[in-house]
Amino acid sequence: MGDKVLVTCASGKAGLECCRALVDAGFDVYGTSRTSTGGKKISAVGGKPVIANYVSELPKALQESGAKKLLFITDYFKAGKSSVEAEYQQGVHAVDSAKAAGCTHTIFISVADAEKFPKACTHILAKPRVEAYLKESGIKYSILGPGAFFENFDDADNYSPLKKGALSFLMLESLKWTATYDIGRAAAVQFKAPEQWYGKKLDVISWVGDLEAAAKALEKVGGFPVKWGLAMPLFARRLFLADLDAMCKFFVSPGITSSPSDFKKHVPDALDAEGWFRHHNRYANGEPIVGNKTPPSSSRLVYLVPVAVAVAASFFYLYKR
Repeated sequence: MGDKVLVTCASGKAGLECCRALVDAGFDVYGTSRTSTGGKKISAVGGKPVIANYVSELPKALQESGAKKLLFITDYFKAGKSSVEAEYQQGVHAVDSAKAAGCTHTIFISVADAEKFPKACTHILAKPRVEAYLKESGIKYSILGPGAFFENFDDADNYSPLKKGALSFLMLESLKWTATYDIGRAAAVQFKAPEQWYGKKLDVISWVGDLEAAAKALEKVGGFPVKWGLAMPLFARRLFLADLDAMCKFFVSPGITSSPSDFKKHVPDALDAEGWFRHHNRYANGEPIVGNKTPPSSSRLVYLVPVAVAVAASFFYLYKR
């Protein structure tokens, strides 16, 4: 019973890697998914799926799993349908459910310096509100604050699928990165020493670097030259992704305050860019990164396609207006 952990949104980008890390740390891991397809992903990393909607059915999931430790995530874009209030209510539901179930330790995956982000960065606005609700709830809790996810290097939704010989992102400048696997490892650290972490927040920052440095890391791991550049022109980012544009600007200035050295006091082998590419070890088409000796084909075209799509979409938008 004491080693059981329930992870919400467990088949998603962050949740699945958190499940993997907690399993690797020796916990008996359960994960919520709304579908059997998501459940298969959870099973594949050693977790036990609980078919439940974490937005509304968390009490059911906690009862079914028997877990008294909860790691929860809130989702602005999909489950929250880009509503700050809807995302906040996800957090309220999670905290209230943990309290009713008598959870002994509840961890919230927030964002590093969440309270400092500008209001234009709407997908962050619910995070400090959930943190405040958690602090006032009276339950035993801790908080994790990640930076930019390395997984954004392989994110087709934001015009940057990871393809051999090319690396793209929404910004070129240096920023502070987080591997979602390390979020799970940080949760394991807190769950294993609860008295040390109750009421505290740990920022999960494992590497600092710009897109060029990340491309060099991929070159070293993959063994091929890597062209790097913006996933879309800056004007398109400002026009279509105002929320993420505000986030990118915040990352540049004032930026997240924590550093990798702070985090590595607790997770000494936290993943840097090279470590993450080895851990991720797959391109968007499923080919492995490590040990893949097939040369990249038309890498320049691979990089330019998402840019061309973004430019075409921009002109179409302006024409329609």
